[in-house]
Amino acid sequence: MATHDDPELERWVDDRMATLEPEPQKQPGVDEGLAQLKTPRAQQRGRKPIGLWLVSAAVVVWGGAMVVTLGPWTGDDPDPAQVMAGTTEAPPPGTAGGAAAGTPPPTRRPPEPGLTAIDERPDAPHFTLPDADGGNAMLTDYAGRVLLLNFWATWCGPCKVEMPWFEEFEDTFADDGFAVLGVSLDEPGWDIVRPFLERQPLNYRIALADTPERVAPFGETYVLPKTWLIDRQGRIAAAHVGLVDFDSTESQIQQLLAE
Repeated sequence: MATHDDPELERWVDDRMATLEPEPQKQPGVDEGLAQLKTPRAQQRGRKPIGLWLVSAAVVVWGGAMVVTLGPWTGDDPDPAQVMAGTTEAPPPGTAGGAAAGTPPPTRRPPEPGLTAIDERPDAPHFTLPDADGGNAMLTDYAGRVLLLNFWATWCGPCKVEMPWFEEFEDTFADDGFAVLGVSLDEPGWDIVRPFLERQPLNYRIALADTPERVAPFGETYVLPKTWLIDRQGRIAAAHVGLVDFDSTESQIQQLLAE
């Protein structure tokens, strides 16, 4: 680049160059620049897409349905597993998880179904099963009597809850023509059932259905306990899947004995 000795020209060039330099007070600092960069990103994180909100709402509704189905369970409520096993009761009125003061507590189980009409009752299947005394338990053993036929297993918690109830029914109604027969579905068979009965003796008869052939007459059994009430003519008058209700079952036994 050529140089010039004209002082006026040099001053003009210096003045123009000075105007091109940024003013110090207009230059943002590093911290200020990062803050400006983070602000829009923070705002974007605060905005959730409408699709995500809809999915979240659906999850909440589905979770509520699960709680209703299994039984309410919060920090103040009983464990649903205990409720289903019949080992806990609904909280009293006026307490957390219960009804308002002065109103009855909510029921945890739906009412038990009534007895099937006499002319609509199916015949109970005929069976022959080995019993704990070394004999065979057969449907014909209970002809003319009301029979409570209960399917259970040693690993079934609700089954153990029902056992004292069935013992009470046996004690109360045996003289009126009533009997309880418990049928174990434990596949290990007597090797596990006998030690259980030694630890927890029962006052009613126990038989074993530990093979598919022995279970077959009773149909598919996926849920335990399972209980049938069989009338004096050998017909199934009531069938319960899961833990029975003590009061409803007692009432049904009384009705069958009165027929």
